[in-house]
Amino acid sequence: MSRDVWQLGLALLYAVLAFGLTALWGAWLLPRLQRWHVGQKERQDGPRSHLVKSGTPTFGGFMFLLPLWLLMTMMLILYPASQTAALLLMSAGLAATGFADDYIKVRKNPEGLSPLQKSIPTLLICVLFTVYYLWFFPGGPVFVLPFTLKVLPVTGFGWKLLYGVFAVIYLYFIANSVNLTDGVDGLLASVSIPAALTMGILAYLTAFNGAAGSLYSSFALAGGFAGFLLYNHHKAKVFMGDTGSLAAGGVLAGVLLLQGVPWIMLLLGFVYVAESLSVIIQVTYFKRTGGRRIFRMSPIHHHFELGGWSENKVVAVFTLVTVAGCLLSLLTYWAAF
Repeated sequence: MSRDVWQLGLALLYAVLAFGLTALWGAWLLPRLQRWHVGQKERQDGPRSHLVKSGTPTFGGFMFLLPLWLLMTMMLILYPASQTAALLLMSAGLAATGFADDYIKVRKNPEGLSPLQKSIPTLLICVLFTVYYLWFFPGGPVFVLPFTLKVLPVTGFGWKLLYGVFAVIYLYFIANSVNLTDGVDGLLASVSIPAALTMGILAYLTAFNGAAGSLYSSFALAGGFAGFLLYNHHKAKVFMGDTGSLAAGGVLAGVLLLQGVPWIMLLLGFVYVAESLSVIIQVTYFKRTGGRRIFRMSPIHHHFELGGWSENKVVAVFTLVTVAGCLLSLLTYWAAF
């Protein structure tokens, strides 16, 4: 059996293991979260239909994060690649930031951390990951051109600094975009399964920068999300909270950056980007027009909810949009080959 086929088989095994471990760990953790009364308080300015969800346990992100971190640690034993360690540390740092926000929401203040308190550690983690990528990553930073897949090394202090600014903004934006997508039962996990699997397939096809860490991390994350859906589909028994969504966003964004294809996020992560842009557009328009709105409510999944869509319909349509974006992502690679 060739090494490439063996790697793909191992990646599939990681996905299955992540699913199984998340399902088992979730079955143990859920009743304890319920017993600890760590229920989330729904926003009063959110959709009225969501108020009945108040009291649903949060911190559910640990259901898939702990199995993911365990499997990533196993990856480091099999493939001692620094990219896996960097993804592991970034996801842990973002999970800690999200945990602080969730804890404050549950125990002290429903508003959680202020935007500044949340942004500072998130930005710091993004900066540290970017510094690692630009100056310590074994393969060196690269940017892969769309369609041609021509690899452009990022060299020289000036170019690295410029690309570094972009990388920090990109990581911060996507981590928060994924966080915003977690607003409907099962939505974030459902759209992220095809996105993560596609990222893994792209890493397998091209193997830029020794992509074993990206391949295994992507498949493990997809499996973890699938296991989490057992508890998070409508009507959700648990929410992943910022603990899970920020960490997952970091892994999703980090894998594509390490592979030199952050632009792929515009396709396979179209839903994430649309969620963030809807908030930016809404807030900007609201301020400049003295209170007028473009969307019924943002992020955009609430716009469709208030337009009469059920949560299940929102999840189904957004997932289909993501699948279409994933197929387009694969087509960009196919065109080059």
